[in-house]
Amino acid sequence: MKKTFLVLVASLAVFSFSSCEKCLKDCELIPAKVIRYDCDRVIFQLLTREMLGDNTWTDVNNGQVYHNVVSYYNTCEIAAITNGEYNTIYVKAEKTEQSHPVDECIQCQAISNQPPVTKMIFKEISTEPCEPVID
Repeated sequence: MKKTFLVLVASLAVFSFSSCEKCLKDCELIPAKVIRYDCDRVIFQLLTREMLGDNTWTDVNNGQVYHNVVSYYNTCEIAAITNGEYNTIYVKAEKTEQSHPVDECIQCQAISNQPPVTKMIFKEISTEPCEPVID
């Protein structure tokens, strides 16, 4: 009886995890952690297994080494969403060669100190991860 109960519980756990994975399968938002705010950009670490940004990047301000790091060129947009904190947001990211946003919110004269090479635009930004779809 005890063995049957354990098998049933294990089966339910496996079913729950596999069905949840299926629900999130089509989600295109990935976690992006703010590492640094510069005058002309925000530097993010993309928290995904897919390597989209600079493989290895060192923040020259503190010597910290990060992986999968990108530059995003709308500091004001991100600061408004995060209140200037070093939060994680969820984005649909796309590489770009663009250096500055179309409508800059500030006039920036400072040069970013050794930023990541990879530049991104965010097609979608959310403060919450994807929600599972319940069938």
